[in-house]
Amino acid sequence: MGLKATKHTYVGPPRGAELGGAEVRVAFRPEGTRPGSVMLSAMVVGGGVATLDGPFRWRVEALGRAGEHESLSVHRIRTRTLTTGRDEWFPESELGKRADFRPLEDKPGVVRARYPIPGLLRVKPEEDGGLEVWVDASVSGPAGRTRRLLKFRMEAAEKDASEVIFIPTEIARGVTTDPADWEDPMWD
Repeated sequence: MGLKATKHTYVGPPRGAELGGAEVRVAFRPEGTRPGSVMLSAMVVGGGVATLDGPFRWRVEALGRAGEHESLSVHRIRTRTLTTGRDEWFPESELGKRADFRPLEDKPGVVRARYPIPGLLRVKPEEDGGLEVWVDASVSGPAGRTRRLLKFRMEAAEKDASEVIFIPTEIARGVTTDPADWEDPMWD
């Protein structure tokens, strides 16, 4: 299966913000497509051409060290678009849950927590411009809990999102690993 795609998304600085010794960042995955996207399938072989755009699935991710970091919680989130000036708070009632840090298979001693934000972030990078995201988050471990308000300035970007997958390999990998550990190249 092959996909030739252009992705309109948001990218932040190369390093995330530090919180309790963990590196925290915001990640986005486009869920929309523009008119003109085409998918074809011939039972065994498939292909497509698409322009991926908002709205976005989004999450807060943190990388930490095994034994030092146990969980990540998000308490409040605020977003502001730089061109259109939309300024919104995400409902606190949807937040406050706990995402546990899990070991990374390919990096011994490194753990990662993924905190999915419910619903879709309804922004369009080309129309709304850059995006500022404030995240009130906490990281917990044996030494205690650290909570702080983090600010991320995300720039609108266009990226290549083309990929080729061999479906039998993906099925075999999916059966042998926990879904929480699956990697998805569409996340930025």
